[in-house]
Amino acid sequence: MDKTIRCSVCTWRGPWSDAASVAPPRPSQIPGPLEVIQQAMEEKQQIARALGDTHAPPPCPVCGHHTVVVHRKSIKPAG
Repeated sequence: MDKTIRCSVCTWRGPWSDAASVAPPRPSQIPGPLEVIQQAMEEKQQIARALGDTHAPPPCPVCGHHTVVVHRKSIKPAG
């Protein structure tokens, strides 16, 4: 089953394979506070790559910014 990811800037949401199959556009201009967050996400990914992690989500196919994995709530009843 394909993981669902979402863009950290725009409203795009979809399967990992859709984002990976499209050449990402150049990242669009965003306000300063969002830019700081994008830089922090890039630093985190660089550290993960240096430690051998190769499973970073692909960039957004719409705006080119970082994506994050959507964590779904469990449908299993508690108790």
